[in-house]
Amino acid sequence: LPHNEVPSDSNLLSLGQVIPQDILDTVIAKSGEIDPLEAELEPGQASLHHWKCVHSSGVNSSDYDRIGFAIRYMSASVKNVKSVCRERATLVCGDPGDSWDIEPDIQEEYGDKEWNEHKISMELERKNYFQDSQLTHFK
Repeated sequence: LPHNEVPSDSNLLSLGQVIPQDILDTVIAKSGEIDPLEAELEPGQASLHHWKCVHSSGVNSSDYDRIGFAIRYMSASVKNVKSVCRERATLVCGDPGDSWDIEPDIQEEYGDKEWNEHKISMELERKNYFQDSQLTHFK
């Protein structure tokens, strides 16, 4: 589904991505089967959902920051067709394929070398994520 970028301090997403309401209304009307499901979470709870699941959240009324954490499991054949550089990935099992560089092994938890490698990985991700944006960093 198409997304618009509407940067806002109230949007946790760095690019402020939103699906326009008219697009959502069209999808719902065409399917005839989609009913929004409210899944209100208690403090400390998390939700897991498919990447194609349209989801949103309301205003965070607590004194604590809301945290978003994405884990993407994918086959080695997946390619980032919009990339300007190769990113790193953590191999869970199998063949790493040809599209991703493998994250270096950790020798020391929270070691200087490990923090430097993490910095490199995040810089590669930033280059791809913000390539067509005025923004340069995640929130």
